[in-house]
Amino acid sequence: MYRIMVVEDDQTIAFGMKKFLESWNYQVICVEEFQDIMKSFQEENPDIILMDLMLPYFNGFYWCEQIRRISKVPIMFLSSASDNMNIVMAISAGADDFIAKPVDLNVLVAKIQAMIRRSYDFAGKTDFLEHKGVRFYSDDNT
Repeated sequence: MYRIMVVEDDQTIAFGMKKFLESWNYQVICVEEFQDIMKSFQEENPDIILMDLMLPYFNGFYWCEQIRRISKVPIMFLSSASDNMNIVMAISAGADDFIAKPVDLNVLVAKIQAMIRRSYDFAGKTDFLEHKGVRFYSDDNT
């Protein structure tokens, strides 16, 4: 089970994403202490980070750069501040992707799956996708 760390100060958005991603069998950790996101990152050791751009204390660019100093974990920004300059700055700070809010959760899951596919070894890969306890097998379309 992959661990996703959500760094989002709007609790409604954070817990909505958490509930949806957990239905896809991801383990989701929502950061609630924004003064030291690095501490949460090091304690939780996530496989993917979903981060808002506008955060209390320091912005997402700052935290992305700090994380990049010690890790290559995939980072995806989710922000309503989605003008081209912010997208360029996010990628330059080390982000792997950027999604404009409001986020379509199905697109988010597809992008997370693509990041996992590109970032992690699939030696133990299964040929099915599981959602809410239902398995969809790729070889026979069931």
